[in-house]
Amino acid sequence: MAGDSQVMHSPSVVLGASRLAVGGAFLAFPVASVRLLGVDSASAARMSWLARMAAARDLALGVGVLGAAVTHRGRVPALLATALVDAADAALVALAARDARVDKFRGLVVAAGAAGAAGAGIVAAADLVRRRRATAFAGASGEGSQR
Repeated sequence: MAGDSQVMHSPSVVLGASRLAVGGAFLAFPVASVRLLGVDSASAARMSWLARMAAARDLALGVGVLGAAVTHRGRVPALLATALVDAADAALVALAARDARVDKFRGLVVAAGAAGAAGAGIVAAADLVRRRRATAFAGASGEGSQR
C-alpha cells in the first residue's frame, strides 16, 4: 500500500491530473477558455473548435502520463512528450501576445504557466532518470544485496 501512496503523490500523477483538468475545462467550456486569453467573444466562438482540439490533445496526454505513472512504464517519454507540448504552447502563446493576437498580459501569464509546466515535466523526467541510475548503481555495486 505504501507504493500506491507514493504513486498517488508523484509528480507524474500531479502533471497528468492537471492536464486532464485543463483538457476537461477546455472541452466543457471552449469559448470561455479562449476568452481567458483576452480574445473577443465572436472570435472566441469561431475558435472553439481549436480549443476542443487542444482539449482532446491534453486529455490524451493526461491519460498517457497517468497510465505511465500507474504502470511504471514509459514515464520518462510521457513526461518529456508533455513537456515538449507545453514548451510549444508557451512559445506560441507568447508570440501571439507579442503580435497582439491575444491580450498581452493574459497571454504572457498563460505562456509563463505553460513554460512552468514544461519545466516541471523536464525536472520530473530527469529525477526519474537520476533515481533509476542510482538504483542501478547500487545494485551493480552489490550494496542492494548486502544487509
